[in-house]
Amino acid sequence: MRSAWLAALLLSLGLVVGARDSAALVLPVTGGPGLDVGEVCLSGSLCPGTPALTLSGAAPVSGSFTYNVGPSTMDFVLTLTAPATFGGFAVLAGTTFSALGVPVIATPLGGGIVDISQFGLASALVSPLFTFPVLTVVSATPIVTGLTCLIGTGADQCGVSLGASGLTVNTGGPPNYDVFLTFNVNVPEPTTLVLVLAGLGGLALRGRRA
Repeated sequence: MRSAWLAALLLSLGLVVGARDSAALVLPVTGGPGLDVGEVCLSGSLCPGTPALTLSGAAPVSGSFTYNVGPSTMDFVLTLTAPATFGGFAVLAGTTFSALGVPVIATPLGGGIVDISQFGLASALVSPLFTFPVLTVVSATPIVTGLTCLIGTGADQCGVSLGASGLTVNTGGPPNYDVFLTFNVNVPEPTTLVLVLAGLGGLALRGRRA
């Protein structure tokens, strides 16, 4: 009975929060490798998978992921705090990768763990894209793929991949090259979200048993 009461209370809180489209939970970046996977591929080639150049080493980032409770979307902004080198060129510190309104679904996994994962199409924006030697940027709006945040584990993380289309460069003429990037960062646990979603999961489980 007590667990049912608590679940109902949390459900009410979830409905109140969900009714406010402006309600958001901000997950600031607190560490992690940052940009840790990167490939530059000849356009038309499989990317990731057959790179012409690969990221030399992980590059740290700052920024945040924001879960918008009402519309169930995720925003993010990630800024390089050190250069990301790809052998022949570097994306310099200060380059920002961002996206608004990435559709996501939040799923309680039990034990207070919640998975927030992308389930629809979205695109990002890269600005400014500083490179050395200078490359011509053909397109700076990569596709957002595989955005996910796993929270309530005690070692909470968010990750997102960009590309392999929409972020395209060349060396001043053909051919073009596509850039694929993956970010993995640590974030703090948003206790409120865990409690609300755990309550929703508890009610669903109780309903199935009944």
